[in-house]
Amino acid sequence: MTALPSRVPGVLGNTSLSRFDAVIIGSGAGGGATALALTEAGLNVCVLEAGPNYFQGLDDPAPGNPKPLFANDELAMSSRKLIHQQARVEPRTFRPSEADGKRTVIGEVNSLPKTVGGAWVHADMKVPRFQEFDFRLGSELGDIPGAAFADWPLSYAELEPFYAEAERIGGAQGLAGADPFEAWRSGPYPMPPGAPMFLSEVLSVGTRALGLTAYPYPGLQNSRPYGGQPACNDCGFCSGYGCSINAKGSVNHLRRALLSGRVQLRSECAAVRLVTDATGRTITQVEYLDPEGHLDNVAGDQIFLAASPIESVRLCLLSDPGGPGLGNSSGQLGRNLMFHHQTISPGVYPINFHGERGKSVSAGFSDWRGVPNDPDRPLGGIVEFGTNSEKIADAIQYAELGFRGEELKSFLRSSPFGSHIAVLIMQGEDAPQSTNRIDLDPEVRDINGLPVPRITYQPHAFELRAREVYGPKMIELHGASGAQFAFISPMYDGGKTPTGRHIMGTLRMGTDPRLSVVDANCRFHDIGNLYSVDAAPFPTSSGYNPTLTLQALAIRTARAAAG
Repeated sequence: MTALPSRVPGVLGNTSLSRFDAVIIGSGAGGGATALALTEAGLNVCVLEAGPNYFQGLDDPAPGNPKPLFANDELAMSSRKLIHQQARVEPRTFRPSEADGKRTVIGEVNSLPKTVGGAWVHADMKVPRFQEFDFRLGSELGDIPGAAFADWPLSYAELEPFYAEAERIGGAQGLAGADPFEAWRSGPYPMPPGAPMFLSEVLSVGTRALGLTAYPYPGLQNSRPYGGQPACNDCGFCSGYGCSINAKGSVNHLRRALLSGRVQLRSECAAVRLVTDATGRTITQVEYLDPEGHLDNVAGDQIFLAASPIESVRLCLLSDPGGPGLGNSSGQLGRNLMFHHQTISPGVYPINFHGERGKSVSAGFSDWRGVPNDPDRPLGGIVEFGTNSEKIADAIQYAELGFRGEELKSFLRSSPFGSHIAVLIMQGEDAPQSTNRIDLDPEVRDINGLPVPRITYQPHAFELRAREVYGPKMIELHGASGAQFAFISPMYDGGKTPTGRHIMGTLRMGTDPRLSVVDANCRFHDIGNLYSVDAAPFPTSSGYNPTLTLQALAIRTARAAAG
């Protein structure tokens, strides 16, 4: 077996591999899960990652690895955007509708981190499963004007074994049966829930008073040592930060794949073109820019897109200049873009929540997910209990309000928008719409001279109705929990850039090639060796955090591709 770790700069894993059965574009949640599943089937894999690597020893089998190069550093992560796409050199553009012209915004639009491990690195690792009816919303809801709800071409029962596998490898903590609305499970969570945040205890008072059921939020932070990784130390810096002690499951799949000796990961290598054969139905190689900006290529029998629903579509469009995009005989490529239409309600309390002690989110409830076609309970989503641990961001708010000197110091000590704030966040179902889409901006280019993605998006009355119904209930919940006052944060209403980072749709899966881009195994209808393994195949968005479903679907896709 090839010696690990790699000694080649910018390359992880088996550096001796020169021929690959598969090439994966992106090393995040979907790419990592796909890589592991393919190696378990005996395939050799090349992973292209556009971002740098912040995990020392990711391919080193010695105990104690990897050693993340992260810290609870607000300046690096929140202010300087250490692992994020830099909008000054890689912008995106936005417009609410085609009628608004070429664009209304140029800059940071729904970008995700560019790093080995992808956006999963900075996430707070919440992993609820979808409900059973989420996979048949087209049938359940029927025709909704302006929306394009559709059934998934698979059921929850078909995906359940892969849910369980993703939880086991990632290291999920949770309490089976605690959520009265959860779908059935074939077994318990690998770990019990960790310690609840004080915030969760306070808000649970209000949920009980209102007849709601709060429960431990499932997450991939170790509640005890697991798989050679330490237990979470509840430092408060989970959301938006890489874990400094590697207690998250963000690179578990990827590390196992690298240690198999069947994977070669090339970091800071951005895919720019999928090259096809003369028929246009087979990808023969992937062209990419290496760390020095030179054009290179790699070939594989099968190609897997895991670059995010926006960047995966962009690559298909870049690969067919002047044409409709690779795999777009249906005309659906890039369409039905979805975010979760989050309804956010902050409340200010007379007590200190100590947000620096916890996992960002440790509890929530699902009562407002609703059931299809209930006029009194529109389909909302799971609600998270959050607070603030970022002291620098807290200080910036008071400075921006104009406070200086002793007044500023007084606000920093009392911290009304930091230590005393509780936040309810509902992950609202986002109706798919054909008009919400990704295409290439006709004029704006990135630092490499390539057209940037253009996002066209505005919310549907479906999700706005849920916000209208559940927003006041959030304020009521704050009141029942002891808040002094509460409000609903302003949200995009069609004229502003959407801020959601749960990006789904754009490469819809389905059985009819006229209405979808990929089939039930996430293989392109038009291209026999091209697959999508991020959240792009989702026909609907559900009302739950999407990443565990994304990983389960990626594992299932990889197994099907490997036979």
